[in-house]
Amino acid sequence: MKIFYNYLFPGLLLALISGCAAIKPAEVVAPPRPVYWNASGGASALLTYFDQLRLLSAHELAKETERARTNYAKDKSTFYQLQYAIALSVPGGDIRQAQQLLDPLVKETRRRDLPLRALAVMVSTNLAERQRLEEALQTQIRRADDLDAKLEALKDIEKKMMQREDVIKGKP
Repeated sequence: MKIFYNYLFPGLLLALISGCAAIKPAEVVAPPRPVYWNASGGASALLTYFDQLRLLSAHELAKETERARTNYAKDKSTFYQLQYAIALSVPGGDIRQAQQLLDPLVKETRRRDLPLRALAVMVSTNLAERQRLEEALQTQIRRADDLDAKLEALKDIEKKMMQREDVIKGKP
């Protein structure tokens, strides 16, 4: 009986371990297409819209941005204006144009639809901060390039000084 348990336990353990290897990993599911919202959707619909935009490929994002532009051209409502600005605000989009669309919404204080105005203020603030950070990054990159050029110039001067010392000492 003891021999039976000595073989049963390792056998069960081996069966459990090999069973785990047979489990297939979950399939990769393509990101969902954006849901097209109507103008009565409000701020929560636009937040969901942004969440879906960031999952799109560059080609799909370009198509969706064009669709948002077309909707805004047809209907100059606050909803479509904000939707178009959000489509432009996705990383890689046109931040300056998005900011231009948001400025009138942010400056108007007597707007009836306060949630849309609040969302416009939030997106505008976020875009302004992104612009500031991108400009600071460009400044730092230029500074690093300047310092690199100065370092290379110093290395070149040092090399020339060493060559002069070798000439003076009579070493070729």
